[in-house]
Amino acid sequence: MAKQWHQLERLDHKALKKLQAEREKAAKLAAQKEKQQKIVIVAVLVVIVIIGIISLGVVLSQRKAVNELNDAKEKLLYSSVSDYNGTVEYRKSADWIDLDSNLKFKEECYFRTQDESSVTIQLQADNQIKLHKSSEGKVKPPVLEAEEARITNQIVELTRGEMTSAISIDGKGLLSIQVANLTVVGQSGLFKIIYDEEKDKGEIVVKNGLVEVSVTGSDEKPTKLSGFYKANFGDGELGKPAQASVIQYDWK
Repeated sequence: MAKQWHQLERLDHKALKKLQAEREKAAKLAAQKEKQQKIVIVAVLVVIVIIGIISLGVVLSQRKAVNELNDAKEKLLYSSVSDYNGTVEYRKSADWIDLDSNLKFKEECYFRTQDESSVTIQLQADNQIKLHKSSEGKVKPPVLEAEEARITNQIVELTRGEMTSAISIDGKGLLSIQVANLTVVGQSGLFKIIYDEEKDKGEIVVKNGLVEVSVTGSDEKPTKLSGFYKANFGDGELGKPAQASVIQYDWK
């Protein structure tokens, strides 16, 4: 009987050791699994942080590029008075103001001169216009490309009097002068427009270079005027090009 009890005790001891070993193995596997899960969680968090840093960098880079583009476009909006003499007036709103210093502006701006005065305005791309005595005109802000800092066009209106325009190499085709029912686009060189508002008559004279003249509402191709040529206009029509004696005009 004692021998049987001893055998049972041995069996119970073996079963207990086996159970204990299985529990230790299960605990070890559980610990390894938990460790692997922690490693996976840490790795995922690291990836998320890296993605976040990269995304933030991209956003900041894009924002910087947008800000730089806006700054560059802002600078392109400005025109300035480079020279004037006598009594010159300007206005951005309703009231005329005497010009007493070189003016820099980006808004639509009107200018008018008196009998013995003139004003020279520096536009973008090194283009330039000059209002001679007893003249009036308006300078509009340049039209810019939507996605880049580049001028596509700038419009100047001559209401009355005389205006001389100088077109730079970089300013080719960028300056459009509107007078009466015409649009004069300067392609190069030096030209002037003289307009009598009361008689609704005038002339376009090209000293050198090339301009293209379009009639509002006309389907015809623009008329080209080159150096030493002129064209009269009035009553809604543009005359044919004719040779001009340019030395009789004021080109200063």
